[in-house]
Amino acid sequence: MATFDKRTSPRTGKVTWRVRIRRTNLPDITKSFSNKSEAKQWAFSTEAALIEGRLNNGAAFKKHRVNDVFDLYEDDIVRRLKDPYNRIAHLKFWRAEIGSTLLHELSSYEVRTAREKLRDTKSDSTTNRYLASLSAALGFAITELDWIDKNPTLKVKKLKEPRGRTRFLSDSEREKLLQASTSLPKYPEIQVIILIALTTGMRRGEILNLRWSDCDFKLRRLIIRDSKNGESRSVPLADVTLNSLHNWGKVRPLDANALVFPSHVSASPSHLLEIDHAWQLIRTKAGLKNFRFHDLRHTAASYLAMSGAGLREIGDILGHKSISMTKRYSHLTEDHKHRTVSKMVDAMFGENYS
Repeated sequence: MATFDKRTSPRTGKVTWRVRIRRTNLPDITKSFSNKSEAKQWAFSTEAALIEGRLNNGAAFKKHRVNDVFDLYEDDIVRRLKDPYNRIAHLKFWRAEIGSTLLHELSSYEVRTAREKLRDTKSDSTTNRYLASLSAALGFAITELDWIDKNPTLKVKKLKEPRGRTRFLSDSEREKLLQASTSLPKYPEIQVIILIALTTGMRRGEILNLRWSDCDFKLRRLIIRDSKNGESRSVPLADVTLNSLHNWGKVRPLDANALVFPSHVSASPSHLLEIDHAWQLIRTKAGLKNFRFHDLRHTAASYLAMSGAGLREIGDILGHKSISMTKRYSHLTEDHKHRTVSKMVDAMFGENYS
């Protein structure tokens, strides 16, 4: 019995029809089409082939390899995720390690063995991120493709992670980074991107998804319409960032919905700029050790704290849904708390009170 499921992409608006043919004691068969008439025609011919014994459903499914999942999954996440490139980089490792494995033969032991290789070069926290990317891809194979019934990564125990890091730039490191960001003529936008990250604390995906309609030069702010936690927010623009962004926008498309930082390799309006190569070059030139792009967000939060901002203000700017996320910067606000209490005591008793 065939069922038909109409799907509309939330990002592109594209409509597809997915057919599912259920058979007793056999895996389901699914396939997607651009229109319903083609879907019905395929369903009719496939059901007829099954009845006549011309299609060995079980054998067909056993031919899929892990790389077959990755091929379909990467296409899906590029359209769906705000910043898919870290996940694609993770899957590149898994392609090399287990990509040729038949999907139905992939075991949790094989996944764990491959994961242990990561620990030679990656932290336990980063290794967990790699495993999460694999788990998401295999979950896609279950829910979207119906190619397997179980996810072998769920039996692999997560590694214990240290408390969230708060690596941030010193004054000298910050100057070196900004100077290095002007040295890549092939990536003229990278300095603007780094300034936005440093002065607003925005996530990489939030920056790369910015459109010109999100830039409010009159009110000196950027609007983040779809953040990681699913809520919209706005962040103020400092003079240095406002001027840099304004200069970058002197030559831009008339379409207000165009990306502020479009891709260098694709004309697609939904294809994001890839900055990993530029970031690696800049980080090396600046001599930064153990520093990720996401640490620019920590730097913004840390300087806000040291400048007297309270935890709630920091959380509002960074878009933290819970104050517990912001508490990692609480030790940096201690000097500000002491100054505040001293002002209160002076007001109560006078400066000469002892």
